[in-house]
Amino acid sequence: MAILGAFDDRAELALADLARSSHLSEATALRYATSLATHGFLERDPATGRYQLGVRLFELGQKALRRRDPRTIALPHMRRLRDRFAETVNLAMRHGDDLVLIEVLESTRSIRKGAQLGDRDCWHASSLGKAVLAQLAADDARALLERVERPMFTPNTITSVVRLLAELDVVRAQGFAIDERETEEDLRCVGAAILDRNGSPEYALSIAGPATRLTRDAAGEMGAELREAAAGISAALGYLVPP
Repeated sequence: MAILGAFDDRAELALADLARSSHLSEATALRYATSLATHGFLERDPATGRYQLGVRLFELGQKALRRRDPRTIALPHMRRLRDRFAETVNLAMRHGDDLVLIEVLESTRSIRKGAQLGDRDCWHASSLGKAVLAQLAADDARALLERVERPMFTPNTITSVVRLLAELDVVRAQGFAIDERETEEDLRCVGAAILDRNGSPEYALSIAGPATRLTRDAAGEMGAELREAAAGISAALGYLVPP
C-alpha cells in the first residue's frame, strides 16, 4: 500500500524513488513492485525501468464507483438537513427528460409540503429542475426546456425560455435554486445539483416547506447548507473539483 501511495502526485517513479517514498530497502521495494506488476497493479517500462500505476487499479476503481448508490450516500445528508430545518427533504434523479423523486424524508411538523416518492417534478418551475439545468451546458439546457412542457402553475411561474436561461445564470453563481412559489402558491423550495463522477448533474437535493414558514431569509440559509451537502455527495460519487 505504501508503494501504491507513492504515486499520489507523480505519474512515474524509479525503483529508488519507490523505496525512498515507502521507507523500504530497494530489494524489498523491488520484490513488492514485481508482485504488483505481475497482478496488473503496476506497470514497468522496460526501456527506462520506471514504474507507473497499472490498468487493474483503474478497473477496480470503476467498479467501486459504479456500486456507489446515490440514495445510500445522500440519506445521512438528507437526515441532517431534515433535522436541522424540520422541513421535507427530497432527492431527485434525472432520467432522460424526466426528473424523478427517488427519496423523500418528510417534515416532522404537522403541516408540511412535499411530493411523493416516484413523482415527476417539472424542470422550469421546481428548484430541483432549475438546479440541474444550471449545471448543464447552455445549449443543452435550452434544448431540454424547449422539449418539455412549461405550464403556468401560479402567477410566479416563469414559462419563457429566455427568462429561465437568465435565471439559471443566477442559480449557477450562487450554487442553489429557489422555487419562489412557482409550482404552488404556498410552497417555497430550495435545491442544489449533485454531480456524478463525470461532472454531469444527474441528481439534485431540495428542501420544501410552506412559504409562510420557509421564508426568503430561511431559503438563503438552507441554500448554503444544501450546496455544501450536494458537494459532499458529489465527492462521494467520485466527482473531483477541477483544479
